[in-house]
Amino acid sequence: MFVWGAMGSMGKKGLTKETIVQAAVEQIEEMGLAAFSLRNLAAKLEVRVSSLYNHIEGQKDLLGEAGLRAVDMLTQRLEKAVAGKERDEALFALAQAYRRFAKEHPQLYRIVMGVHTLDIPVLERAAEKIAKPILRVIEDYGIEGEEEIHYQRALRSAMHGFFSHERNGGFSLSQVDKDVSYRMTIQCVADQLNAKGRKRGHEGR
Repeated sequence: MFVWGAMGSMGKKGLTKETIVQAAVEQIEEMGLAAFSLRNLAAKLEVRVSSLYNHIEGQKDLLGEAGLRAVDMLTQRLEKAVAGKERDEALFALAQAYRRFAKEHPQLYRIVMGVHTLDIPVLERAAEKIAKPILRVIEDYGIEGEEEIHYQRALRSAMHGFFSHERNGGFSLSQVDKDVSYRMTIQCVADQLNAKGRKRGHEGR
């Protein structure tokens, strides 16, 4: 947490790039990505906007840092979810962790999914980390080469599409359990991966 001065505002010695990035992440989660600005952030930290520039290059730079934090958070969730698991067990654990992160951190998730429109090269390169645990799960089914990329795209589309539709109220016309629907969605991917694995002689280990 932050180090506050005697008058309740952050002293210059307590203002670091780390505290600024942490405050930016909190502001984005509390107020939404659309409301994110250096002016609002400075008000949150009770410092002048000019003080922020002693540690960051600007709003775009700070947004990139917040995005890197979001990428790391999601990647760690996915890696932890699949650790020690294989095939279907890993696939469903990964899918649950992905959806849970998106629901718990919707504004940070927006940064991750909007990486290609934000024009922040360092963030775009970092976002590739998210694909690694997903690819590792797909590899367990014996999927390789271009097909591995295709299935990775299909799985991510299924997970992102379901969450986006859910968040936008697309499933509000029925009281049917959305968790069951999500599991069925991932089961469709699992069935395809298992069928492809059987054709290649990968029946499971």
